[in-house]
Amino acid sequence: MIVATDLEGVLIPELWVEIAEHYNIDGLRVTTREIPDFQELMEHRVEVLQKEDIRLPDLREVTQRTMAFSGALEFLAWARRQGQVMIISDTFHELSDSLIWEMGGYNLYANRFTVDRRGRITGFKLRIRGMKWRVLEKLGEIGFYIMALGDSYNDLSMLHRADHPLLFNPPESLAQENPEIPVVSSYDEIRQSIMNLPDLKETSP
Repeated sequence: MIVATDLEGVLIPELWVEIAEHYNIDGLRVTTREIPDFQELMEHRVEVLQKEDIRLPDLREVTQRTMAFSGALEFLAWARRQGQVMIISDTFHELSDSLIWEMGGYNLYANRFTVDRRGRITGFKLRIRGMKWRVLEKLGEIGFYIMALGDSYNDLSMLHRADHPLLFNPPESLAQENPEIPVVSSYDEIRQSIMNLPDLKETSP
């Protein structure tokens, strides 16, 4: 089994909200929960960063202090014992790589910034936008059973492709629009849902 999970909103707080709070900039508080079009959202963020002269080293100072949600690390360690763990996220490697290592060194599939010599973010290269389902599609083709965990609109393609999808504390509107995807509100509920899968029930003591 592969456990494919989003990062922000599932395992850690939204990094852009943390950045917005640190600098007290309302323009950076919006996430994909409010603007599903990630391209449009990132163009807006880059414009705000350039206007405020906030550079990549400044962002890293904020994000490297971000702590995982209570219980997230224990859940990841448990999930690794059930199968392979993959973090598939619309975050950026430059902001999240160090966090992932601190959390246990899981595989991260994310986007990258383009940055000039002075550390100013000039743009971005989207690897994941709209493509989360493709990662799972290839894994499914070679026989893996896939459990997917997400919390936002940009996770829907991944969740719809998974064999066992779960929405983790999603916006009410998202849950209502996708009633076929079970909703969970804690890591204990995720664990229980996974343990109820037939293959795991057969192998559990």
